[in-house]
Amino acid sequence: MSTRANFQKSYSLRYLAPAVICLFMAAWFAYDGLIGYPQKLIYAEEYETLADLEPVERQEKWNAIAKERGWPTDRPEEKADEIADSITGQYVYAAITLCLGAVALAYYLTTRGSWVESTADGLTTSWGQTVDFSTVKQLNKKRWAEKGIAKATYQDATGSKTFVFDDFKFEREPLGQMLRELESGLKPEQIVGGPPESAKDEVEAQSESAESEEA
Repeated sequence: MSTRANFQKSYSLRYLAPAVICLFMAAWFAYDGLIGYPQKLIYAEEYETLADLEPVERQEKWNAIAKERGWPTDRPEEKADEIADSITGQYVYAAITLCLGAVALAYYLTTRGSWVESTADGLTTSWGQTVDFSTVKQLNKKRWAEKGIAKATYQDATGSKTFVFDDFKFEREPLGQMLRELESGLKPEQIVGGPPESAKDEVEAQSESAESEEA
């Protein structure tokens, strides 16, 4: 019977949140660049046509124009050229956040249904990677104890490849079972960076036995 480790929903949500935030910001920047700031630019350009008038006369003239056109009577806070620069900036920010949001969303959509599954000879994945355990040359467990990451280096028809066991992304129990299956066919010298899982199990069993005897 095959064992399957599904992609952790909690991990995929780490990409959904920034995707939503970035796409919302992209829409916000796009609105400002297409509608918000261009409207302010119209006000500023019209206000600057009154630059030759005295301050009091200028304000009176502006009040009359604004009232006639349904504009705010407050004088524009920024100059027309400053607003024009802001419009360009909004386009740039919109493009950046859109790209970031699209990447995060794409990663969320492609990973949320991902899985790793054991086979008769090794394992296979939803993204098409297949590992025959007999072709594994080395298993590096340097980061397994602290990070839950182990790397199996194996050989296939195209050359040397690496498969990453990552129990932060995939369900730990079934993934750990697959790791044990791999280790069972490896020589001790092929497992580097940490002890085999069987050795850990033996230590834990001895510890539990000792505690039972003390009790």
